[in-house]
Amino acid sequence: MEYALFYAEGADALPYVPAEDDIGTWVDDIEARGVSEYGERLRPEQDATTVRVRGGELLVTDGPFTESKESIGGFDVIDARDLDEAIEIASRHPVASFGRVEVRPFVQWRGAEPGARIVPAGLAERPVRGRRYVLFVIVDPTGERAAADGGSGDDDPEAWVREMDGRGARLFGEVLRPPSDATFVRRRDGEVVVSDGPFAEAKEWIAGFDLLEVADLAEAIEVASKHPMARGGALELRPTWPFDVHGDHVERVEREAADRDARLEPSAADAVGAAASGAAS
Repeated sequence: MEYALFYAEGADALPYVPAEDDIGTWVDDIEARGVSEYGERLRPEQDATTVRVRGGELLVTDGPFTESKESIGGFDVIDARDLDEAIEIASRHPVASFGRVEVRPFVQWRGAEPGARIVPAGLAERPVRGRRYVLFVIVDPTGERAAADGGSGDDDPEAWVREMDGRGARLFGEVLRPPSDATFVRRRDGEVVVSDGPFAEAKEWIAGFDLLEVADLAEAIEVASKHPMARGGALELRPTWPFDVHGDHVERVEREAADRDARLEPSAADAVGAAASGAAS
C-alpha cells in the first residue's frame, strides 16, 4: 500500500543537529528494501506561491496556503505492506527525532491495476529537464465551489491530468485519503510516539499533490491555474531543493544559511507578468 510521508517541525520541535543527520542511511535502507518510490526536499515556505481563481479572476500570492506555523519541508512516497510498516519507516527518518512525520495513505481506486505504483518507474534516475515544483492541492471549506464559475469541462480533474501529462508538465500525482486517516510519528528520548490528527490546526488541508516539471514559475502558475481546485480551493507551488543525502550536512547547512530565509523565486506579480508578456508575444 502506498503512503506519502510529509516532514515538518511540529509544535514540539527540537533543534536540528546537522552532525547527527543520518538521512543517507535511511534512504539506503528503504531503497534496499524496495519500498522507496520517490522523495524530494522542498524550499522553505518563503518560496511558496499560492494560486487561486475566484470569480474567474486569477489570484496569485507569495507564500504558503495557510498561516499555520508548520510547513512541509519535504516528502517521500513509499510502498509499504501496511500502516505498521509505514510507521516503522517514518519513525527512523531523521526528522522524526526533532520534528514529526505525517503518514498519509493515498486513495485506493477501484479498478486500479494490481501492483501499479503512483511514481513512474525510473523517475528518480531521470535527468531533470526543467524546474521541478510540488503542486499541493488544497481543500478550503471557505472557497467557492468549482461549478460556481460555470465551467463544466474545466472542472474535470482527469482532463487536467491528461493535458499536463501530454505536455510533459506533470510527472506524477495522486489524491490522498482525508486528514482523519493521517498518522503522526515522532521519536523522543528513544521512544516512538504515534498519534492521529490533521497536519496543522487550520481549516485548509492537503487533498493530494502532483510533481511538475516546467520551464519556470510562470509556467507552473499557468498549470496550477487550470486545475479545478484553483476555483474550489487553492494550489500551493513549492520548488524542490535537491541535496546530497550522503554529503556533509554541517557544511550544507552553513552553505545554505544565506538563502534559507530568503525568497529565491520571482515574486508572484513578476511571474504572472512574465506569463502575460509571453502569451502576448
